[in-house]
Amino acid sequence: MRRTISAALMGLVLLLAVPARSLAGVNVGDAAPDFSLDDLAGRNVSLSAYRGTVVLLNFWGTFCPPCRAEMPSLNRLYLDLRDKGFVVLGVSLDRSEGPVRSLVSGEGIAFPIMIDEGKEVYYKKYATFALPLTYLIDKRGIVVEKFFGKEEWDSAEMTQKIAALLKKN
Repeated sequence: MRRTISAALMGLVLLLAVPARSLAGVNVGDAAPDFSLDDLAGRNVSLSAYRGTVVLLNFWGTFCPPCRAEMPSLNRLYLDLRDKGFVVLGVSLDRSEGPVRSLVSGEGIAFPIMIDEGKEVYYKKYATFALPLTYLIDKRGIVVEKFFGKEEWDSAEMTQKIAALLKKN
């Protein structure tokens, strides 16, 4: 309980320290800001490298129960559609790799996972303050949908939505 209250207060302090124009964050219709982070294998991953691919960009953390809960469905969606021009990019906000590696290994997560230890991408590029937070990005790099909270990513509705984007040029 104390940790939850402390985290909430820290979020409020961070929120108050951000310029008002940044609070809007990245919205539907915006170009998704490019970033570059190392994945757990040490490879540099940049969003721009996936231009021409439909991307589901998921901000999460092992300390976030809804984030952990949606990982299996994210992985199933990725495995089902990865050969069709689709990728899931997971950006963890954990402070260290240990818990992330443990979750990725335990769940058999196959999609690229990066750690934004300094939260540069999360706060400065995407100006966001929620977890889990996921952006659906089309082949041109435009945000077409923004999801707050846990989703069942491999549901028929979501799979159809992404399949429709995959068919577009």
